[in-house]
Amino acid sequence: MKNLHPVLFIRNNANSLFMRLIAGFLCIIVLFASLTLYSMSVSKESVRKEIVKYNTLMLESTRENYENHFNLIKNQMLLFYYSKEVQNLHKSPSYSNFPLIVRDITTWVGNPYLFIENIAIYSKQNDIVLEKGTSTNAEDMFSKFYSSSEYPLAFWRQQFTESYSNRIFPSAAMVNTIFRDQPQILGELIPIIFRDNDHPDFYMVVFLNAQKMYKAFHQSIYDDFIIYNDLGQAIFESPNQEPFLSYDELQTRGGVGEFVHEDKYYFKMKGDVTGYQYVYRVLVKRIASQYRLNITLIVAVVAAILLSILFSFLFTARINNPLKKVIESIRDMNEHVPYRSNIKEFNIISNELHGNQMIRKQLSFIHHLKAIRSSDHDTVRLDFIDKPFLFILFQIKANNIDAITQPVFQKWLYYMKTFIDSKLKPSFPDVLTFQVEHDQILSYVFTEAMADVDELLNQMKDVFDHDRDHGIVTIAISSLHSASIHLTKAYEEVQDLVGERLLINETQIIRKRAARQMAVGFSLDQDKEFDANLKEGNAAQLTALMERLYARWQGKEFTAAMLMRFAESMVGKIRHAVVPNYAESDRIEEILQGSDDRIQLCNTLQDLEQLLFVWVMGTADAVRVKKEEKYPVTSFVIDYINEHLSEEIYLDVLADKLKMSSGYLSSYFKGKTGKNIVDYINETRIARAASLLADNRIKVHDAAKTVGYQNITSFNRMFKKYTGVTPSEYRKRLG
Repeated sequence: MKNLHPVLFIRNNANSLFMRLIAGFLCIIVLFASLTLYSMSVSKESVRKEIVKYNTLMLESTRENYENHFNLIKNQMLLFYYSKEVQNLHKSPSYSNFPLIVRDITTWVGNPYLFIENIAIYSKQNDIVLEKGTSTNAEDMFSKFYSSSEYPLAFWRQQFTESYSNRIFPSAAMVNTIFRDQPQILGELIPIIFRDNDHPDFYMVVFLNAQKMYKAFHQSIYDDFIIYNDLGQAIFESPNQEPFLSYDELQTRGGVGEFVHEDKYYFKMKGDVTGYQYVYRVLVKRIASQYRLNITLIVAVVAAILLSILFSFLFTARINNPLKKVIESIRDMNEHVPYRSNIKEFNIISNELHGNQMIRKQLSFIHHLKAIRSSDHDTVRLDFIDKPFLFILFQIKANNIDAITQPVFQKWLYYMKTFIDSKLKPSFPDVLTFQVEHDQILSYVFTEAMADVDELLNQMKDVFDHDRDHGIVTIAISSLHSASIHLTKAYEEVQDLVGERLLINETQIIRKRAARQMAVGFSLDQDKEFDANLKEGNAAQLTALMERLYARWQGKEFTAAMLMRFAESMVGKIRHAVVPNYAESDRIEEILQGSDDRIQLCNTLQDLEQLLFVWVMGTADAVRVKKEEKYPVTSFVIDYINEHLSEEIYLDVLADKLKMSSGYLSSYFKGKTGKNIVDYINETRIARAASLLADNRIKVHDAAKTVGYQNITSFNRMFKKYTGVTPSEYRKRLG
């Protein structure tokens, strides 16, 4: 029997967790070492081949992307060039056809997947160029708007004498030099010319954005890339690189493949459609560095293996005994109270298990609360299905708009939740309190005694009022509900009630909704009076108007939400009324800087009144300063637009009236106002429409026609573009 003891000892220990962990770690280490040595011995050449294959595939993908795109541009632009509108422009040019062609050009340019920067239609007959912004003459177009040393005006005029039908030219850096002191860099563009030999005095230029195409089509991690055309010219070359081999030198290397020249790998392919040569270049040492084995790697692998063996013994010894105790302790673990022991690891696991259970309960409650459907696996059984209850919602408004993310405010919210729980639990032991939003705490109270709840809330109100330096608390109480099937209804009820907060600097307890209130803002006549006086900078009249408005507010209990919506509308009214012709845009933005945050910081009606008064007076002062800097041309354009807002307004008509070219007028207006004429017309129309929609008697389609939109769909789209909402939604917000 004594001889059997060592055998039994070894057998028992072999089945222990310690030995199995050791055996498992050693097996993994041996397997890791074997695989590492094997892969190191066979991977060097295969890695090199894979890297070369990768670069070849990346170049092939890049080539296919460029070839497909050039072919797509060619097909689409030929269709556009031979379209009825473009051909009519050549046969019988008329200003009335310009907007249709400009609209089509804008549509092409607006497609982000075509990478078209602009399309210019050049007619030799009257030396006119039509592009996405407007019509202009050739000298302005190619010497100012799209200026390039590689493509001077003489180059573009020379193309009338050429005999090709379409051609892609090398990319070149182009700038807009209309403002000589501040030239605008347009980027590196690839010109493509489409022409008809039967009509040599008329052709179309498509400018492709070379950098955007490169970013979209370039697939490799290496940035050394060039495209040669069949004439040996570089159509595009990646920036900041050393000179490539010339086209003739590349031709001596054959059509497709890779080769090494002067410690550089060259990968080249020929396009199937264009016949262009696409070339990548990679330093040999960059490829070699990815598969070269060295002594450092071998030493590191050996050291890793030895350290792995050592740490496997240490780790197994440290985990074996505590883990057995943890497993035994978990079996006796109480569901409601986390188990405590002198084992640190177990306490961590125990706390995590208990914490996860509480989180699942809270998550399950919030899912019930907000009517969010979840799987049965994630749902924890709630113990309050048939108890009568009510909700108490505490909403906290920080006095500093940045405080919501500050640790002090978040700590205050935590203390507030603890305080609420401590006040409610003695009277309502089953109460549940959660922070449901970053600024909201919700208490789920099981009771039918509303009087007891009111008494406790009045006590809390006195405490919250002492903490007004941190923020203002609003308390909303739902009506009594019979069972938890009404959770969502009760939650929506308190959310609606909290919106009834008044603009006063104290804690408010809201139990029911107020009656529907009268309008907060100006009447239609007062609105027109405000707009007119603001544009004239009449501070005295504006002061009287604001005082009449404030007097009408006295004695009325307007909700904070209504007053803040009115303040936000005043900001928009000021911007639309005086920018850009009546005051400097930068000055108005300085006056209204941070308007949304400043509105939210108003805790009383007096704060809001003072803020609005400061904005209106500051704007009036800015208008008075601007009135001394009126420009006759700009004033004429703005007055003409305002007088003919319900009609079609054409740039060429305005230019004829002022005896100047439409291109110059457009540039001049933008230089003085910061906006082009089309944008200003649309903004003016939408601002006028917004004022009309404030009157509920005016229908939406009538307002659209009044400001020049005959198509209600176009009006809705443009209104949402400039205001962020549809006309119907805008009217609902005002109401």
